[in-house]
Amino acid sequence: MRALIVGAGAVGTYLAARLRLGGHEPVLLARPATADAIAKNGVTLRIGDDEWPVSVGSASAASDRSLREPFELAVVAVKAYSTTEAIQSLRSLSACAESTILTVQNGLGNEEGLASAFGDDRIAAGALTTAVEKKDETTVVAAAKGGLSYAPVGSTPHNWLLPAMESTGLRTRVAGDWRALKWSKLCMNLIANGVCAVLDWTPAQVYANAAAFAVERASLVETIDTMRRLRIAPVGLVDFPVPLLVAAVSMLSPSLLRGVLAKRVTAARGDKLPSLLIDIRAGRKVTEVDALNGAVARAAEGAGGAAPANAAIARIVSGLASGAIDRGEFRAKPDALAAEIARGRKH
Repeated sequence: MRALIVGAGAVGTYLAARLRLGGHEPVLLARPATADAIAKNGVTLRIGDDEWPVSVGSASAASDRSLREPFELAVVAVKAYSTTEAIQSLRSLSACAESTILTVQNGLGNEEGLASAFGDDRIAAGALTTAVEKKDETTVVAAAKGGLSYAPVGSTPHNWLLPAMESTGLRTRVAGDWRALKWSKLCMNLIANGVCAVLDWTPAQVYANAAAFAVERASLVETIDTMRRLRIAPVGLVDFPVPLLVAAVSMLSPSLLRGVLAKRVTAARGDKLPSLLIDIRAGRKVTEVDALNGAVARAAEGAGGAAPANAAIARIVSGLASGAIDRGEFRAKPDALAAEIARGRKH
């Protein structure tokens, strides 16, 4: 199988390496400097104590020779704010005219954008639960746990993806409802992410502080309430029992929930910082918060509810990234964050 991977970040590079090890022919569509580095050095995949040097194709322009032959699969692995750019890239490539398009992006709204551009039946929604981190341009480190879940957006089941992805050694599961799949992954992405970025704190610092955790819990409660309003039931993802998470948030006391989630977050993340905190500390002007907390706030309003904690987190993180809000205004100040949420509830 020929597969085009749009985006050579940690997830895209990891999937390209996996596909190559499974005997497939992946090509990474990347920025010129990254494409050149991959062409020169290949990709190195590390999982635990094991390491695999992998030869992976790369390209940076539609005219590249490696993009001439048809692709059976196109994987969209860019950040949510780059979906429009990914659509433009796919439209420019005749080799992708009939490809199945699998999106493994975080957040909400990506599937709708791709379906609008290419039709529902070509799109498969994916949720990758393997923690991956890029150490340099060509080296990616992945956890042993996790895997890929996917669901069709239209009426085409894309059943062939299951054996194709399983041949790579990646544990793969098929889900029936793509909206349930994406909302379930969203629940995971919200944990120890937005609050960390606002406060400039690590997950351990957030979970050690009762006021900070109260905001974390509120964002999850709002998300679960919105799912119920939309009649979306959580589904289990590979190695992540999201229905148990939803039940725990709904039933456990705040103090007990804090202890349970703290252990889970520590085990899942290790020393890897959450993505939104990485973006803020790196000085990036745009983040995925609008497709995460922001999406919850919009969906809640559309369903007749409210999500003031998620709305405040989205607003503050966006302001911190753009420079409209000084980082010192909320750094290590959970009470200031709580006050901002309270103001949002009054409006």
